Amino acid sequence: MLACQFAINKISFRIIDKSEDHTTQSRALVVQARSLEIFDQMGISEKAILKGKIANAIGAFFNGKKVLRVIVNEIGEGLTKFPFFLMLEQSHTEAMLVEFLRQRGREVERRTELKGLTQNSDEAISVLKHGNGNEETVRTRYVIAADGSHSIVREQLKIPFGGKTYEESLFVLDCKAEIDLPRDEMYLAFGKTALGGFFPLTNGRWRILGNIPTELEGKEEIKFEDIENGFAESVHINVRLYDPQWISVYRSHHRYASTFRKGRCFLTGDAAHIHSPVGAQGMNTGLQDAYNLAWKLSLVLKRHAKDNLLDTYTEERISIARKLVRTTDRVFNVVTSGSIFLRTFRLYIIPVVLKLATPVFQKLKFLQKFAFKTASEIGINYRKSLLSQNASLGTFLRHAPHPGDRLPYFQFKDENGNEINIQDKMRNKLFCFFVFSDKIPGELITVTEPFTDFFSLEIIPFTKQTKTLYERFGVKEKGCYLVRPDMYIAYRATKFNPEHFMKYISGFLK
Repeated sequence: MLACQFAINKISFRIIDKSEDHTTQSRALVVQARSLEIFDQMGISEKAILKGKIANAIGAFFNGKKVLRVIVNEIGEGLTKFPFFLMLEQSHTEAMLVEFLRQRGREVERRTELKGLTQNSDEAISVLKHGNGNEETVRTRYVIAADGSHSIVREQLKIPFGGKTYEESLFVLDCKAEIDLPRDEMYLAFGKTALGGFFPLTNGRWRILGNIPTELEGKEEIKFEDIENGFAESVHINVRLYDPQWISVYRSHHRYASTFRKGRCFLTGDAAHIHSPVGAQGMNTGLQDAYNLAWKLSLVLKRHAKDNLLDTYTEERISIARKLVRTTDRVFNVVTSGSIFLRTFRLYIIPVVLKLATPVFQKLKFLQKFAFKTASEIGINYRKSLLSQNASLGTFLRHAPHPGDRLPYFQFKDENGNEINIQDKMRNKLFCFFVFSDKIPGELITVTEPFTDFFSLEIIPFTKQTKTLYERFGVKEKGCYLVRPDMYIAYRATKFNPEHFMKYISGFLK
């Protein structure tokens, strides 16, 4: 994702990977709506949807009884262009991004790994080892680590990676299965001593997830036969597993780095934070780390922005990681813990609560919207960021988006009657100034003139068609919103004041 964004912004870079190719395994399975919005800005969302499958429902079994089934294929309707959960194997996601790079004349340097890293005030010096054994010293302005939970960059920088590793081991298995479940629905199954997850893949395959049986803990190598034998009985589901393609065992970690930046080096994705697979957040969070960092680095490298803009990367993303680790930690404990109290709670209390709560949940749209915003990551905001401070002038209606909020999904009609999603106006742009007025104020043109290389102005006159848009953005007569390249609101005002705006913008732009 970082490389793709740099290619779009015409930034010189090298991307290395010690593996032979992108992963061919399914791994991360769900692409959330916020990630699809990013893909949409890149022009590849339709390709992702064609390769994947929209989840129709999510459900759960307790001791063999189906207690929960919630239809989710349009649960986020009105909140995003992508009001669903897309089941797309990570192998396809990676291949799509690699192809995006290739179409722009860039390639991943395979069988190349980082062996050493030092930095000074002017540059980062990396020692690379190529597949043929030759070593190369590379000098760059910055280094970005997307090298996973065992990040050599993080180790070289001696950045603490605090947290814990859980005692419970999990297995992830891709295989075929005889099971009476729809091919577009995802299920969890809870037994007295076991957890099972069932997620449909393509070509008749299923992703099966579960905890390692106690009797297998400590075994040097877990094989398919170890899992298949007794699995159906342990989760109380009538299933036959066969034709395994991939199996992996891992210990679940909940950790995040103390900082995502040290000098000229940055951490992203699993190098910065790791947590349990609960909620399908890991890959999506990593993609958004990259998206947040890419526009900031691009502006600094083009000498449009000050170095302090890069400090906001840690500030904005570490709070997301901290919250994610904390919440997945709690849920992971509830669904896997072997303690008598939590096991009783899981098997006998939760099913009763779900039976009572599900009809209410399906009737109340605000509960569905809250759940979707949280899971899909469209609810993430940066209101506490330094970039969102002193960034509002005038009085807006309460429901109006704030600085630090994601630009809301909203459709309106233009003067020709065409249906427009306001987010589409951000495609292939950096900062975008939305001006709610019949004409662009002359002082706004003057003030933004030094930034014409990366600022665009969109005038939205008040008409019968745009009236609802004015209302959604809390603008009564006139106003303006400046939107960041990552589609988050930077600044807003009900009346443009050049002095106030310049004081804000000069805090991080040159």
